Amino acid sequence: MKYFIVFFIPFIVFASEGKLSPQEHNSIHGYNKKPTTKIKNEQNMHKLHKMDEKEVAVYVQELTGEKPIKISLTHQGTLLFYKIKTISYYLEVNALDKTVIKKEKR
Repeated sequence: MKYFIVFFIPFIVFASEGKLSPQEHNSIHGYNKKPTTKIKNEQNMHKLHKMDEKEVAVYVQELTGEKPIKISLTHQGTLLFYKIKTISYYLEVNALDKTVIKKEKR
């Protein structure tokens, strides 16, 4: 019986090292996956912007001559901007002061 326990202890110790605990796993991601938190973040972003999607669509159409296919509001660091996709361009427009951050051909 002693040999049986001594034989299995290394397997138990080494098997537990390869897995993360739930606390370690959560510390790697650093974000909350709850849908309600995501919705609240999106609502807060929409409260902060100075121009809505319709104004951005008109501005992009004046700028490129094309209608936007997809418009999404996002943030990176301290920037709040719209990512816009048209037939020929990818654009990023600042949602606070209406400046073009990036304009690339597709």
